[in-house]
Amino acid sequence: MTRWLPCSAATLATFLFAGAALADRVAVLPARGGTDDAARQTAQAEITRGLTALGHEVVADTEVTASLWAVLDGVPDSTDEYRTVGTATSAGWVLLGLIEPAVKTTRVELLAFHGSTGRVESVAREVEQEQMGPQIQEMLSVLVRPEGIGEGELPWERAVTPPAPSPAPPTAPPAVPPAAPGPSTPTSPPPGEASAAGGSDKLATMHYLSAVRRVWPPYSGGKPFGLSALIGFSHATTRPEGAIGSASAALVSLRASYAFAGTFEPFVQFGSNLSGPGAVWVEGGARYLFTPGLHMGPKGLEGMALHFGLEATAGAFIRPGQSDLEGPSDVRYERSLQAGFTMSAAGTVIVGISPGLQLEAQVGNLRFVPLSEGSLVFVGATAGVGLRY
Repeated sequence: MTRWLPCSAATLATFLFAGAALADRVAVLPARGGTDDAARQTAQAEITRGLTALGHEVVADTEVTASLWAVLDGVPDSTDEYRTVGTATSAGWVLLGLIEPAVKTTRVELLAFHGSTGRVESVAREVEQEQMGPQIQEMLSVLVRPEGIGEGELPWERAVTPPAPSPAPPTAPPAVPPAAPGPSTPTSPPPGEASAAGGSDKLATMHYLSAVRRVWPPYSGGKPFGLSALIGFSHATTRPEGAIGSASAALVSLRASYAFAGTFEPFVQFGSNLSGPGAVWVEGGARYLFTPGLHMGPKGLEGMALHFGLEATAGAFIRPGQSDLEGPSDVRYERSLQAGFTMSAAGTVIVGISPGLQLEAQVGNLRFVPLSEGSLVFVGATAGVGLRY
């Protein structure tokens, strides 16, 4: 009896230590896929319960939601973005569920990022809706572990061989007329195919001035091409010594753009002064935009269609030739055409009226033009309207 107690205590301590070693902190991202919010919420709850049953610590939803602000578009979908969420929540694992419900089953794909190794793995199966809890827990048990999924068949993939039926006496079966083909039951595509077809698992509810729409990306709304017309003013804060005439000008510009990934938008631009010193500029540039109001709501990503950003340009600045100019002491002179380099930078504000129509403004409009007789430095602002398609 004396020897049994130490042995039992050692065995119990080993078991408890092993359980503690296997427990990890897991950040569960909001489930995606399909259009059934109830199905996603049910699967999300079963994922949380399964992790807890396996001894893992699940990060609170409020912490996960706060960590999404560190992700550029608010929807982690790459190794670096999973790592960002893991770091922000101090979680060793980041888990994502992709849900596609059908009539009696639900296709569940679980994707797991392991922070210490940088490994991303996933498992998928058709889950019976009445057995969702135990079957999701079985998936988690082979996915959320240091060694990963490993090789070989997964537990639910092992085929069960039914017992061979006893041979029936040879009898001539009655003729049975062929059954009429019934209507085929449509099946939901896997999440990857749904995403490729239209990104249904990655939409944001954007509040425009005229309507509320579910779109992606939040800025371009699935309309990457843009055409804008802008009008504004500029004022020369620095001019060559002896410059005459007004330092201020009214201007107009036209630009064509294309938004990549919904946040980076290169463009080409043509501009001209409407009044004041004559000038024309042709340049290329780009702007980087973000949507500060985008957040995770009860039904997924949502926010106001209000975007901020920074833009920069570079190109050619042309001053047309002019005759009969009045100089100092009433001297008349001519100026030949001048062409030089220009670059500019500005802050950008964009308000969406609808996915295809937006108001935009550029503030600051700091422009630098080096010339042979000296440099020009302008500040100003522009505003206008843009179309997207």
